[in-house]
Amino acid sequence: MVAHRTRSYSHASAFRDCTTTSTCRRFSSSNFHRGGNGDIIDHPGNRQNFLKVSSSSTRDLKIKSAWGDDVQFFPCTFVKKPRKVTAKGDLYSLSIGGGHLDEMMEKFSTPGQYVQMKISPSDKPAFIAVANGPKMAKKTNSFEFLVKRPSEGYTDKDTGEVLQSTAQKVCDLDSDEASVLVSAPMGKGFRLPEDEIGDVLCFAAGSGISPVKSFLEEEGFTHNGETYVFYGTRDAAHTAFAEELKTTMGGRAKIVNAYSADGNGYAQDYFKRMIDSGELKLKDPKKAIAVLCGQKEMTEQTIEMLENAGVPRERILMNF
Repeated sequence: MVAHRTRSYSHASAFRDCTTTSTCRRFSSSNFHRGGNGDIIDHPGNRQNFLKVSSSSTRDLKIKSAWGDDVQFFPCTFVKKPRKVTAKGDLYSLSIGGGHLDEMMEKFSTPGQYVQMKISPSDKPAFIAVANGPKMAKKTNSFEFLVKRPSEGYTDKDTGEVLQSTAQKVCDLDSDEASVLVSAPMGKGFRLPEDEIGDVLCFAAGSGISPVKSFLEEEGFTHNGETYVFYGTRDAAHTAFAEELKTTMGGRAKIVNAYSADGNGYAQDYFKRMIDSGELKLKDPKKAIAVLCGQKEMTEQTIEMLENAGVPRERILMNF
């Protein structure tokens, strides 16, 4: 079998997860779902990935998205400017707080939700997953995000001009007076099944770790089994949230770092080898749940492998 890295930590939780002496993790159930006048501007959305925000007290905007819903944007100011958080690659974290935060928090109920973000009203919005759970967001009075800065912009279809993407603009902000426009959290997030939960299997690639981190640090479910996090990145230098993941869930989560530069495959390949070798034995596959965030090919392959391992499709959760 190809060697892989499996780490199980026992440090005190940095995210206030309840600890127990058995394999059953007990949590409260409040934050997981089971089962103004302004400018109106038409703009299509585009997906990016991930930043830490809350809002200022200036007026809000309403921007009509391409699919017809009115999206209210709140002006938000940075408490901590964007900073690169990996030794290599282009992942940035940011922090913002104040203003309309209470109004925005009312919409944040489920880990895996996302916001729309832009710099100016005319920008195409970026869709960015929240990286902290609802309880942690309320505790710290902030939203947290991780943003991947693309190396290239996009070409305007009308003028042919190469323009910066919203994610590039956000990551490049360096002024203490800088601000962004952010919607309240939206989307279904990771909706848990109503019945008993056994083992929990999390899969993420690159900046997709953000909603998985939100899921792990939230106190919102009871499960009887182990928790594995299969986290695919190029190598340690391209890995964000490495220290935070060591302590999430009181250090009980087993972190499997799947470094593609090692030539041993991706996160889903590590899972398959562990299942095939018997190193990972699901207590009851029909009671297990899986949480996924990554590119299409990765998620499709992971879903197939999970189903082959006996995990029902309806218990494989995605936030989009």
